[in-house]
Amino acid sequence: MFLLQEFSGNSSFFRSLLVFLPVIAIFWFLVISPQRKEEKNKKEMIKNLKKGDKVLTIGGIFGVVKKLGDTDVILELSPNIEAVFIKTSIDKVLSEKK
Repeated sequence: MFLLQEFSGNSSFFRSLLVFLPVIAIFWFLVISPQRKEEKNKKEMIKNLKKGDKVLTIGGIFGVVKKLGDTDVILELSPNIEAVFIKTSIDKVLSEKK
């Protein structure tokens, strides 16, 4: 208790900093780092899309890639039914064309 009274205003700043640095580090490793890795993997997956890939959209729609544009993709949902989606709406590639 006597030690706490000896600290000045500057030292309380450093004590606060010492408390928050581990919290920030834990937050970084548990939240931010995995999110950045997942985002990188999704960009790579979208970059590698090709005609014939079976995909799942973020809305839960299954389809086969028929045509790729710069920002959009045309998916065949069932025979003779096609729909246009934004590339970023593709959630997963389920199987790739062999």
